Formats: sequence, C-alpha cells, structure tokens
Amino acid sequence: MYEHIEEEFLSNIIDELPKKERQIYQAFIEIEDILIQEADTYEQLLNMVSTYSPHKRIAKKLGVTLEVLLEQLSDIDEKVTRKLEKRKTFLYWKSEL
Repeated sequence: MYEHIEEEFLSNIIDELPKKERQIYQAFIEIEDILIQEADTYEQLLNMVSTYSPHKRIAKKLGVTLEVLLEQLSDIDEKVTRKLEKRKTFLYWKSEL
C-alpha cells in the first residue's frame, strides 16, 4: 500500500517542479528506464550508459556542459528527495493519530 502512495507522492512532486527542472528530471528518468529494461546485468547497464552517453546528449541538447547538467540534476534530485521524505513523514505521523 505504501509503495503505491510513495509513487503517487513522487509523481505529484515531479509535476510541481518548475518546467525546466521537470523536463531535465523526466528526461533522465526516461533514459534510465529504457536502459534498465534493455540491460540484462548491472555491468551491461554501465556499458550502455558509457556507450550511449545519454548525459552528454542531454547536456548538448540543453546547451550546457556535462558538469553543469549533472549539478542541476543533483540539485533537482535533492529537492525531490527532501519533499518526498517530508510527505512520507507527514503520512507516517498522520497514520499514528
């Protein structure tokens, strides 16, 4: 039950992100999902990431350096994680009442 709720929370948090942040975050999630589905092993996944360089492609498309893009993604991920933890804590607290 809580897994479904967490997925809903995550979806809502992503929807609430500013447009540019949401596009960056969703682009990475989509690429990761595709590569994870295609890879049979973790090593194969790492090889595919190295071969296809999705991070570099997104950076080029957005007109930023790879370092800037990874920093932006890290900031977005931290923001999403903080909000998700806050909502999960609230849910836990509320369920204890």
